[in-house]
Amino acid sequence: MPDTPVEESLFQIIHCYHQYAAREGDVETLSLEELKALLTDNVPRFMEALGRKEPCYITELFRAADTNQDNQICFDEFLYVLGKLVKDYHLQYHRQLCAQYSARHSLY
Repeated sequence: MPDTPVEESLFQIIHCYHQYAAREGDVETLSLEELKALLTDNVPRFMEALGRKEPCYITELFRAADTNQDNQICFDEFLYVLGKLVKDYHLQYHRQLCAQYSARHSLY
């Protein structure tokens, strides 16, 4: 049986994490530079649309995720980053639905 779209997406996220983690240093963790590259390469429109492309956003996200303060993001800490991204995507999705509804019904 083929993977579902969600299963394929999860595999792609895991693969992407390891692809970027292997670029330098510890192959099981992301440095700040690796996280920046991962996000800017893989979710550029999202980062731009939410004004998240600023280096300070990624740096603050990295610091918040790095719970053991070792200047590396392990996979468990990366899950925090994913959670923040999914939450922001969800908010953006609702904003788009609201805007479409408002435009359709001449609310603004």
